[in-house]
Amino acid sequence: MSYIVTSDHVRLSYSDVGDGPTMIFLTGYSDIKETWYFQSKYFSENGYRIICLDWRSHGSSSHTAKNMKIMRLAADLHELITTLKLENVILIGHSMGASVIWAYVTIFGQTNVSKIITVDESPKLINDVGWQAGIKNLTWDNFIELAPLILQQPLTKQQMPATLKNIRNRLKTAHPFDTDLGYELLLDHIKQDWRSTVINITVPQLFIVSEKSPLWAGDYCHYCEYINNDFIFKTLIKHAGHFPQVEDAEQFNSALDFFVENT
Repeated sequence: MSYIVTSDHVRLSYSDVGDGPTMIFLTGYSDIKETWYFQSKYFSENGYRIICLDWRSHGSSSHTAKNMKIMRLAADLHELITTLKLENVILIGHSMGASVIWAYVTIFGQTNVSKIITVDESPKLINDVGWQAGIKNLTWDNFIELAPLILQQPLTKQQMPATLKNIRNRLKTAHPFDTDLGYELLLDHIKQDWRSTVINITVPQLFIVSEKSPLWAGDYCHYCEYINNDFIFKTLIKHAGHFPQVEDAEQFNSALDFFVENT
């Protein structure tokens, strides 16, 4: 386990294994870096350097109410990249981790990014008259009330492998997520709209879509493909819910591997 201390004095925990082109795996809201167990193992054994980060107030990082905003998490990612002197990184973000990637590109640009992979995440979560591909039933009128309930529904469609389930349970018991500390971040995440960022991305970007995800009201990828055909790709993970990287790691890793090697 390794740590960096951010410019606002928060200690962030990360893992760092393997050698080769760097992949940085970023978790969703309330999740821990060990969720990427199968990806870390597979890609580090196949010629990549794998870094997995715990956000502030997540996992083994410092638990604090300080600066719980998506833009600050993007700054944390930037500080990790600069501290480790990384170049041409491949960014992989699940759920809220995708939002942080889009925030990172908005603030710091794409110069140091070679590829982007986002996993089961729409660029706009709140539905309105002109957008019906956000979280089911979520609108500007009800998002404050519904926000705490989103993660209370079953999010997976396939059983998590026992190996990973045991690891996650042990570490989540040791470092429990504080929903009160995280609430500001959750609301900030939900309010974001990254569609203009997606339009302007000029590095290859893969949307990994879960066939059985319980979250989405519509096909957000249809919009993203339409406005940015040159750089956007899509792959479907069959039979998976919101966590395809653990529900079907073999299918997920194969799709990710193919994209990274062929774009």
